[in-house]
Amino acid sequence: MVGESRFEWWAKHLAIAAIAILILLPVYWMVNMSFKDKAEFIARPPTIVAQAPTLDNYYDLLVTQKFYRYGINSLEIAIIAATLAVTVGTMAAYALARFRLPKNFHYHLLFTALTVRMFPPVVTIIPIYALYTTRIFGFRLVDTQIGVGLAHGFVEIPLVIWMMIGFFRDIPRDMEEAALVDGDSRFAVLRKIAIPLAAPGLAATFILVFISSWNEFLMALILTQSKAQTLPIAVAGQITQYDIRYGNMMAAGVVTTVPVLVLALLAQRHLTRGLALGGVTG
Repeated sequence: MVGESRFEWWAKHLAIAAIAILILLPVYWMVNMSFKDKAEFIARPPTIVAQAPTLDNYYDLLVTQKFYRYGINSLEIAIIAATLAVTVGTMAAYALARFRLPKNFHYHLLFTALTVRMFPPVVTIIPIYALYTTRIFGFRLVDTQIGVGLAHGFVEIPLVIWMMIGFFRDIPRDMEEAALVDGDSRFAVLRKIAIPLAAPGLAATFILVFISSWNEFLMALILTQSKAQTLPIAVAGQITQYDIRYGNMMAAGVVTTVPVLVLALLAQRHLTRGLALGGVTG
């Protein structure tokens, strides 16, 4: 930077390095502990680097416990939740951005959506569980991937609305009005013009909802029993009545984090651009 002294340059980079270390230290400690055996866990003082690295924790997790089953459940649930939330939330956000309801009623709808988002999940989980245990057309949603995905998706719809409405308000109305004059329907305008121009926001929103569903614990704990259990529930399951499998927990944390980290890195360009351009305006 122009006019920056050498002391300021060093101070800035040291501050950045300190913050990075504070952020990455728990991640390093988790990875390091995942390679330790039981004897090294109780070593005093604790070892900064695993002295005898072992893959026993990963073997027990992936082979013996078949941990990948929970990963498949989490993936299916996150895809269902993100697809539902982005689809419904995008259409709602477009409608609220383009149409004016009497007496500013659209602002009341936005505030209501935000209020629902602020509800603690524990407030709604019991009614949802009661609904899911009821047979609807001979089918119950409890302990199913689609049931948990629907619950996650509807919870995230307000987030999608508030993120996407800013993108749609930034799109010039003249482009859409020209398409309407040419005979396109409002839905065609949404599909051909609005959604392509708001693609960075859609990508960022989809990733955020996916990650939120991937990491969600309470609903997955209450709404699943055995068949549809997700990764966070499986990680917590390493704490048993008689033992705490620290090595397995750390290995499970690594296995749970890696897919989301890879997704974020692959979509980093869309995520950064989407979050930077997605401020709510007007």
